[in-house]
Amino acid sequence: MRSSSVQTSGAAGAMKRQKPGRSTADLPAAIGALSLALPGARVSPETFRLAKFDRPEASIIFWKLLYSLLTQIQGGEWKESADTGSQVRFVKSVAFSHGYRRLAFYDLPCDGSAGSRELLLVFSWFLCRINLMEQLLMLNRVKPWDEVTVCTCDTTLKSWKEEKDLAPESHSKGQRDVRYLQWLNGRLQFQWRSWHTDQQEQCKLWHKVHSYTIGSHANPTTGHFSVTETDAVRHPDSCMQMLQLMESESSRLEAFLKWKPLELVYWHWMESVLGPEAEETRHHNERHKCIISPSSGVTCYSVDRIAEEIGRCKKDLLALGDMVRELVRCRKLSCQGKVEARKQELGEKEFCRTVQRAQETVRRKLSDLRGQSSPCGVDEVHGPYRLVFTGKCSRTIKTGFARPEPKKTVVEGVTATSVISELRKRKIRLTAELKQRQEVCRRKVGKAIEGLGQVLLIAPMKR
Repeated sequence: MRSSSVQTSGAAGAMKRQKPGRSTADLPAAIGALSLALPGARVSPETFRLAKFDRPEASIIFWKLLYSLLTQIQGGEWKESADTGSQVRFVKSVAFSHGYRRLAFYDLPCDGSAGSRELLLVFSWFLCRINLMEQLLMLNRVKPWDEVTVCTCDTTLKSWKEEKDLAPESHSKGQRDVRYLQWLNGRLQFQWRSWHTDQQEQCKLWHKVHSYTIGSHANPTTGHFSVTETDAVRHPDSCMQMLQLMESESSRLEAFLKWKPLELVYWHWMESVLGPEAEETRHHNERHKCIISPSSGVTCYSVDRIAEEIGRCKKDLLALGDMVRELVRCRKLSCQGKVEARKQELGEKEFCRTVQRAQETVRRKLSDLRGQSSPCGVDEVHGPYRLVFTGKCSRTIKTGFARPEPKKTVVEGVTATSVISELRKRKIRLTAELKQRQEVCRRKVGKAIEGLGQVLLIAPMKR
């Protein structure tokens, strides 16, 4: 995509609004604050300067930096023992999955010996595109409280296609025995029950700690100790480790606060990093207009050109929206006559059942589309929550950077009773959907058996 190749300079459009007092003299301070705010080894401003001029000695440093940061974003831990080739392949795969489309970056050698300027560009692209610093601060925050992940979002199976057979590629790998599938199903159920038992045991321990320490905490919002705080009281030696973690987090937060006022200086400097390459690419494209595809991701544009292209896209989207609304209106008018004719043909009862089936199908498809556009809805309970025991019922608080206000009750809280009620409703919906899909599968199996002769079906053994 053309715009993906220069998204690093997207934030540089705000440079025109920066204060006159900001200059390149603040650049070392900006890069230093940026480096201190990131977890892991610090990268010096000199390394950034070397990367601007594509010096090879800065390449391996940026490969390690990107690998250490992206492994945390992906939910893993930084493994320093990984070789350079594995780090390069991992960073490239993560960048591609997030939509980075600069071909020059993917052509870099796997030994990490070159391409420091490309690595500087992709690092800045991650800063701008996925809010890298904010995500890392959230992931590496010290959590002395008890936290639980709750999700009541209506997720669907995006790979489910009613018009296609299930697992059509299984024939190419050989037939699977039904007993093997039953064994896999039993193994999955056993692991699920084991996990559920572990969760129940953990909840019992949480409740025991919260109920025994109620009224002992200085914070009136919680009023009780967490498991981590209780362990610190029982083993004072662990307090030093927690104190070191909190000091490290405080230093990163202070560096982040220093970085925010100097962020525009960094993006102005990144525009100068991208500028010479954009000029070279423009001359190269003028000589090879018949070779380079507009969607190849190699072409670079200036910030003004990107703004013009965004304006044209906005106008096209508005025109497309008007066209879609007009088509929907015409389609509704044309369908009214067909619906009336279908109602007279089927009768009142059969027509109502047909409408209900159609509504259920539309609901599933809309839910699938919403799941593709956003992981959760606006009113859904989703994410990590802090557990707070209030004596009569458990209450969960959405965790974040916001400071809890004293002398007030829990804000943005949700009771455990409401979560359980919502989960039970969802269980009923999923059970009905499972029965419906089982019935569809039975009909498909019945049609397949009709074409086979002398087939003996043995029911599975009852437990």
